[in-house]
Amino acid sequence: MKKFLSTILIASLLSCTCSLTGCGNDAVKASASAVQMNYTEHTFSCIEKLVNLDYSGFYNCFDDSLKKEMTQADVQKVWSDFTIQYGTFDYYSTDITIEAKDGYQIADVPCCFKRGSVTVRLTFNSQGEICGFFATDNTSTSNSLQLARDVEVTFGSNQYPITGSLTMPEGEGPFPAVILVHGSGPSDRNEQIGPNLPFMDLASQLSEQGIAVLRYDKRTYLYGTELANLDNLTVQEETIDDAAAAVAFLKTRNTIQSDQIYIAGHSLGGYLVPRIAQQAPDAAGYILLAAPARPIEDLILEQTQYILGLENTLDDTSKEKLLRQTAQIVENIKNLTPDSDMTSDQLFNVPASYWLNLQGYDPLTEIRQVEKPLLFLQGARDYQVTVTDYELWQDALADAASVDATFRLYDNLNHLFMTGTGKSTPAEYQQKGVFSTDVSSAIAAFVHGNS
Repeated sequence: MKKFLSTILIASLLSCTCSLTGCGNDAVKASASAVQMNYTEHTFSCIEKLVNLDYSGFYNCFDDSLKKEMTQADVQKVWSDFTIQYGTFDYYSTDITIEAKDGYQIADVPCCFKRGSVTVRLTFNSQGEICGFFATDNTSTSNSLQLARDVEVTFGSNQYPITGSLTMPEGEGPFPAVILVHGSGPSDRNEQIGPNLPFMDLASQLSEQGIAVLRYDKRTYLYGTELANLDNLTVQEETIDDAAAAVAFLKTRNTIQSDQIYIAGHSLGGYLVPRIAQQAPDAAGYILLAAPARPIEDLILEQTQYILGLENTLDDTSKEKLLRQTAQIVENIKNLTPDSDMTSDQLFNVPASYWLNLQGYDPLTEIRQVEKPLLFLQGARDYQVTVTDYELWQDALADAASVDATFRLYDNLNHLFMTGTGKSTPAEYQQKGVFSTDVSSAIAAFVHGNS
């Protein structure tokens, strides 16, 4: 699989089915040249133009009949509507399917955005021209992979019940437990990214070390449509309430040590640990995995700069335009007030309430008020949340004698705590990896050491 532009945008808001247009009913017989054409490579060539915002190049792949049905402006609106609906484009899968039917070649390309995914169908005529272009929504509720010792559980409010898996170690217990809190986006219980399942890996590894693990489907994953209708969505509804509810739920289980429940927040989940600790102060400790220490909008701009620096398919003018657009939205967020009339598309497709709720939030100050043990874990190859943030946490707690904090930095790990070499890239997330056993062992030592 391949990623194009990745940022740590927030919240699952909308899902729908989009039918754009189809080709005519008249079949065209495949010619010898069409038989010889490599439609896989041809599909990649066409879809690259679309995802790289080369609307003119993509439109020039159309045959005359489709050009009569759609203008180039229509193509641009289609893709813009997808980003409004689902957030920033993330990657398209190279695991495409191509079917020959009635003289046409029909290619289905899964395209993933920050808040959902669609399958783009390109239908080619015998000359390799696109004569059909439409897309269908792929968003659904969790069908996440399970572990052998998983127990299916439900907890939370009556309005938004949360489904999850409680992975139990062998034996009778009671056991200490770790609750896994997601990063940004509509994550399932495994926090699946491409072929990678970091939360499932971590649950398996910790359960083998005598620790129960609760992982759950994020509220924005389960209830994206319902949350889209909220005028006042914040991180409270997205993350904090359910993390606190998970603690209360585990306290009711006789197989869990009620005074040994730990919360492990990844990325956004780690950023919110100070607030989670205020709402769930009876947790035994808190683990921050690749936790931002700076405002989310600042990291979005930094990530955009980093990704554009890796891109070799865009010219400098296009890169500068994207960077200016991102910087403008960041400025919008910085200047946002309750009286502002900015729409969500001027705020990274997130409601104003979300950003207003985070204004004034200073995790580096609030972390000093947490009275339970803290463990900070960071991959040095992480480009989404960098060593800069890790060092800011260290500096914030350097003179806080009353705070019990442990820090671990891993040279060869990326944002998913998976091993790699060289400069980390978005494409790396589409290579199958396994959550580092060094990190899970550090978490296990932290848990058992404070039990």
